[in-house]
Amino acid sequence: MKKIILSLLGILLAVNLLSLTSAADVAYVSLTPDYVEQEFIAVLNELSFSYDLVYHNQISSYDFSTVKLVLINNNFFTNWDEIPVNDIPSLIVNGRNIDDWGWTTMVSSSSQSIPMHINLDTSHEITEGLDEDIQIYTTNEPDIYYLDKTDIYSGLQIVGSNVYDNQDAVVAIATEGTILTKPGYPDTHINADSIFFGITEAEYWTNDARQLFKNSLVWLHSEDLTAFDINLVEGQNLISLPLILDTNNAEEILILNPEVISVKEYLNNGIIETSTINNNQGYFLESTADSILTIEGIEASSTQNVELNQGMNLVGITSLIDIDLDSLPDEIIEVARRNEDGTYDISTKYFFGWHNEFSLEPGKGYWFKTNEEVVWSYEST
Repeated sequence: MKKIILSLLGILLAVNLLSLTSAADVAYVSLTPDYVEQEFIAVLNELSFSYDLVYHNQISSYDFSTVKLVLINNNFFTNWDEIPVNDIPSLIVNGRNIDDWGWTTMVSSSSQSIPMHINLDTSHEITEGLDEDIQIYTTNEPDIYYLDKTDIYSGLQIVGSNVYDNQDAVVAIATEGTILTKPGYPDTHINADSIFFGITEAEYWTNDARQLFKNSLVWLHSEDLTAFDINLVEGQNLISLPLILDTNNAEEILILNPEVISVKEYLNNGIIETSTINNNQGYFLESTADSILTIEGIEASSTQNVELNQGMNLVGITSLIDIDLDSLPDEIIEVARRNEDGTYDISTKYFFGWHNEFSLEPGKGYWFKTNEEVVWSYEST
């Protein structure tokens, strides 16, 4: 394997947080601030989805047409008819009002003496990377909500079912254009893709349940996935992710690029093997041949905040537009980019500006040298 040498003063040389924007990606509807699920917030932050918290007394005045999807908490909403379920993409983590919205005549709940499992339809996108049988809670305490086969409306796609009866829906999808029917009840017209998610007690989620929730958000949000090509050359390549993907698993990201034989990150002053690729970080990919790495994901819409250590940092940009070095904080004093032949261009900051200046480009990784710790904030669009 080739040695990776960087001559930034002779030294070899991540975190996505969310900030609100004027037009949020998600309206998270909760009864009051006390009921907000912090695990929901953590996943929204991981995905860089901007969000508005919309409480019970704000629902009637909130303009839901400004968001891409609605996330609904497991509270009982007396003003349920003011939440535009069935008209805007919705992730309904709610077993209290799902009958009001015309998906079932009543909702059922279940618990058991051992940690609960559900069966998944692994042909659907939201179950990607998960097994057919998954444990959803870490203990036997929490309940699930499900749409019993005797109560559920026809037209729903059951993606997660009770292990004792695959016609009982724990996770169900209503696709845009579907008409849900039940003899003796009014039809329900579905005008936007939506998901009922009956695994409501997030504090007890297993990693699989959390991933299913995350996949559901991405699927509802990403009706228009963006593709981006990263050109790889034989040997070492310094890259980063310009889009937000539904996974950070390197094997899944690189599945169509068998030429890539190693992925390395910069950690604790050394370059080491890694199995994950995260936004706002740079990675060395070793390829056995010239190839193209095509990724599909969501364009970031929120401000990106990146924690930089004093000294060397290997970073990238979560953006499809170039970023000028003039926009970097003063604490960043040198930036290096790697060329295809393994050499580096280094731009150094002086009191009058940058010497040998270049722009940060999507899909590429860079070495930053700082004179102290700093949070680098930049606009992704």
